[in-house]
Amino acid sequence: MAQTVTLAIERMGQSGDGVGRMPDGRLVFVPGALPGESVAVEVTEERSKFSRARLVRVLTPSPTRIKPVCPIFGICGGCAFQHWQYPEELRYKENRVREALRRYGHDVVALQSIRGSDNPYGYRNKGQFPFGGVAGEITLGLYQRNSHEVVEATHCDIQDDLVNRVLEQAAEIANQSGLAPYDESRRSGILRHLLIRSSRLQRRALVLVVVYADHPGLLAFAQSLMRRVPEVAGVGLSINQRTDNRVLGDATRLLAGEPYIMETILGASFRLSFTSFFQVNPEQAAVLYQIALDFLPPHCDELWDLYSGVGTLATLASSRTKMVRAIEVNEEAGADAEINFSLNGRTNIVMEKGRVQDLVKRWLDSGIKSPDAVIVDPPRSGLDGVVVDALQALRPSRIIYVSCNPETWARDIRLLAPAYELSSAIPVDMFPRTDHVEVASLLVSR
Repeated sequence: MAQTVTLAIERMGQSGDGVGRMPDGRLVFVPGALPGESVAVEVTEERSKFSRARLVRVLTPSPTRIKPVCPIFGICGGCAFQHWQYPEELRYKENRVREALRRYGHDVVALQSIRGSDNPYGYRNKGQFPFGGVAGEITLGLYQRNSHEVVEATHCDIQDDLVNRVLEQAAEIANQSGLAPYDESRRSGILRHLLIRSSRLQRRALVLVVVYADHPGLLAFAQSLMRRVPEVAGVGLSINQRTDNRVLGDATRLLAGEPYIMETILGASFRLSFTSFFQVNPEQAAVLYQIALDFLPPHCDELWDLYSGVGTLATLASSRTKMVRAIEVNEEAGADAEINFSLNGRTNIVMEKGRVQDLVKRWLDSGIKSPDAVIVDPPRSGLDGVVVDALQALRPSRIIYVSCNPETWARDIRLLAPAYELSSAIPVDMFPRTDHVEVASLLVSR
């Protein structure tokens, strides 16, 4: 029988888990519990140094606890903080960045206040929804926390209204099509995921259907969806027969309509295809990117953008420097970037395709002149050791480090510390109601 105990929640940990202590001093992580609360919990996992528990009842609620707007909050694995007042969420996120700095021995004097969102709901321009159920009773929704069980949802409160309108119609159309959802255990069925991307500039959407196998009924599904929601500009198809957690297949093709939509950030235009990487919160992306641009030196002859994606920052920064050298490993993203450069009339950007660590080492070995500044916006794993070494050898006067993971960011700053000092760090809440936080920072050469 599971052990039930009463805990005092001391603080908020990562992933939106309240943190308390067992009678023997071990930490306990409790999803849904808030700092300052007394709670009854059921221990679900015990380890030598910590435990995990399920919240059974809040005995003494925090005055900052609020009623979630979403009926499946706490079941779905998306949001972490709909039960918490937004200013408290922002304090937690700013403190998470502060604690990451302290953990790696940094002074926190450079840390500025977090930039919160004016719209903590309805901000996402992209959603990914798995199919569930059985043929004729298909559901769409989101995965239950820590599982692949689909929780039905016809509306997601952090998604853009147009994304939700497509979501509301898609399951009914799928049921009318006679298509079956994919069954992971049996490796049977067709429909796996529905990806929806919207443009606030155009009020248009792209929809990508991810399937296990092609089927003649998919064209009718696409056409019906476009009739039902006229703002859908195009529907694409991705075939994925893998058995791992990867969502997309290796190739995408157009089923109906157009293959792209347009979006703007800070006055620049960007073409988005079905699988383009683009920030899911354009309003806060503008805040994040403006901070990064303000960190550029006043006179910049050459800038490197080492993880360019679809070229958003390279495009924006190119009006402030004579020449930009951009790197992107993903072929499709690199192709999108070159289109975006052309759309905005940017002729002073050179796009290099390949792994950052490979190209930077090659440039360093060739004796290339050091740039005035470097922008890095790496994946959650942070900078590769080869890149850290190359930056210290090249010694540009400024490194503008944009991070989606405060822990690896703080680690990398320590690795760069022999050559660089953290001058400014500004957290930005790109993903309200989740536990994620981004940081834009400036490192200056010592």
